[in-house]
Amino acid sequence: MMLPKPLRYTIETLLVNLLVLSSLYQLLVYLANRRFWRQPPPPPAEAAPSISVVVPLHEKTLDTLALLHVMAISGPSDDYELLLVVEDEAAPAYPAAAAIAGHYPATARIVTSGPAGAHASPMHDFDAGYQAARGDLIAFVDPNLHMKAELWNAALAVLEDPSIGAAFAPPLYLEPERRSSSPVPTGGEMITALHVNHARTAGLPFAALSGRVRSMTAGFMLVRRSVIEQAGGLLYLLDRAAEDVALGSLVRENGYQIATIPVPAPIVPPPQSFNEATATLLRRLIVSRAAALPEFIAWPFTNPLTVGFMLGLITEREGRWWGRRTWWGFVALRMIVAHQLDRLRFGRAFTWTAYAQLFMLDTFISPALWARALIERTFVCRGRTYEIAQGGKTRRIE
Repeated sequence: MMLPKPLRYTIETLLVNLLVLSSLYQLLVYLANRRFWRQPPPPPAEAAPSISVVVPLHEKTLDTLALLHVMAISGPSDDYELLLVVEDEAAPAYPAAAAIAGHYPATARIVTSGPAGAHASPMHDFDAGYQAARGDLIAFVDPNLHMKAELWNAALAVLEDPSIGAAFAPPLYLEPERRSSSPVPTGGEMITALHVNHARTAGLPFAALSGRVRSMTAGFMLVRRSVIEQAGGLLYLLDRAAEDVALGSLVRENGYQIATIPVPAPIVPPPQSFNEATATLLRRLIVSRAAALPEFIAWPFTNPLTVGFMLGLITEREGRWWGRRTWWGFVALRMIVAHQLDRLRFGRAFTWTAYAQLFMLDTFISPALWARALIERTFVCRGRTYEIAQGGKTRRIE
């Protein structure tokens, strides 16, 4: 069925304008990243305060041991502790936690958080770690983070400014390794890496360069203990679905700034199936819609692959070919920008198969999940089902 001509022209004009704007946005993203990542790291701090590193392990198993080993020996302060948070001794991650605590009894401790109950699981683990921590600074760290000295040096340097209450490093997923059964890395971990690197963190330099950082991104977050105490602890945040957004709000509401460190937080992607990866992406989109609706609505229209596909689909139905032919040019632009971003941030690009998967992610997978997130009010996290309300508060559904 043909659309009425005035409506067709209106939609096409709108999509063409969005296509141009989304392409300009991608170019600005690259320029902002270029400026941000080429900043010289701040000089090391003169003295390091006591530090507690909280690592929620949840379902992590022995494959995390090497990364936890690095965390245990890479403390930047003499007064340094590593807190490994598990629900109880029956948790799958408990053997890994026990192995690290046994090897480094002076540094590593196991913290049992107990059942989350009606609370959101990530914030429940954060609160258990905070309650057990002794340091003046508390770092909330992903168990798959590849900790490096330059990350600590930059974080401690920016926190020498008393007006800064917290600092975080943009998480960047390393290229997944190939599985033995596949000649190319095609697992769900590649979907997660592409989403985080080219959607979730690509725009962070805009806010960082303008000094308007309103939230943090989970991976490596360093917070002053005094700021959390001033807020009355983390108990009132236990129903928040997004732990990084909740911590960012806590810092800002108490009059402190958030600093973005120009050093990446490299994360080794754990093996995932395709369904596990898309379920995680869907959960993040649902939480994003509840926590920041305007940004969520605008998100798909900042991608020329998504906008161009809609334009090509409409013109194709009308018997014209210019939309599809134009779209391929914008596909090339998106892939070139992604390739150059990876070279800028990692020193080298991913394999060509990664960008083929980015094409599928941007064109088909992400828009479909975004449409689902528009209407869905429930999500699953660590085997528990939650209902989310506007603002990001959750209620567990039995």
